[in-house]
Amino acid sequence: MLYLVPSPLSQKTPKQPLLEADLALVRQCNTWLVENAKPARAALGLFNMPVAIRDLQILEIAQLNPQQRHDVIQRCKAGDPIAVMSDAGCPGVADPGAEIVALAHRLECPVHPLVGPSSILLALMASGLNGQNFRFYGYPPLDPGQRDAWIKQSERESKTQQCTQIVIETPFRNEKLIDALLKQLSDSTLLCIGWDLTGDEQQIHTKTVGHWKKRVPSPGKSPCLFLWLSA
Repeated sequence: MLYLVPSPLSQKTPKQPLLEADLALVRQCNTWLVENAKPARAALGLFNMPVAIRDLQILEIAQLNPQQRHDVIQRCKAGDPIAVMSDAGCPGVADPGAEIVALAHRLECPVHPLVGPSSILLALMASGLNGQNFRFYGYPPLDPGQRDAWIKQSERESKTQQCTQIVIETPFRNEKLIDALLKQLSDSTLLCIGWDLTGDEQQIHTKTVGHWKKRVPSPGKSPCLFLWLSA
C-alpha cells in the first residue's frame, strides 16, 4: 500500500496532523518518499515512530531516477508499506508527490490517502468566498509582467464565472505578490489572505482590495494562501 501522509502546515508551531487510527498505519512504513528530507524528519518526529528516524529510508523524490521510482513502487505493490509526504499539507497537491501517485496507478499499486490538513481547503472554508465554484492555480507566473497580466485575466474570469481564484506563493515572495495583487485587482474585489494556517500565529482575513490598501498585511515569510472573488 502507498500511503499519502499529510504533514504539519505551520513550520513555526507544528502540530501532529494525523488521526490516531492513521498513525498506526504510518508507523508500519520504513520507506518515505518526500519532497525534502529536513522537514520530513521534523514531521516524522511528531509521529512517534517505533524505530529511530535515522534508521528509516527517507528518499527525496527529485533525486530518484525513473528506474529507482519504478523499483520503489514495485516493492510497495509486493506488500512493503511505503509513505509519500510533502513538506507541508497534503502530498500530491502542488507537490512532486503527484508524480509518484501517478506511477503507482500505472503500475496498479494501491493508493491510500490519509486525512489531514489542506491549506487550500482551510483557507477557502474561512474566506467566506464562493466555495461552490473555485479554481486553484498553484503558483502565479514568476515574470512580473506575465504575473500582472495573469492577475488581471483571473479577475475577469472570477467576475464572469463568479469563481474564487486561489494561489500559493513561495514565502520569500509574499510581499511582491501582495503588492501586485493590490495594484492589479479592482478596489471592489474581495481578497482573502491567510498565513501560518493551524499555527499559533494563524491569521485569515477577507477584505476588499480598497480596504487592504489602507493597511497592507505583513505575513513575513510565513506560508500564505491568496484567494479573490470579483464582485
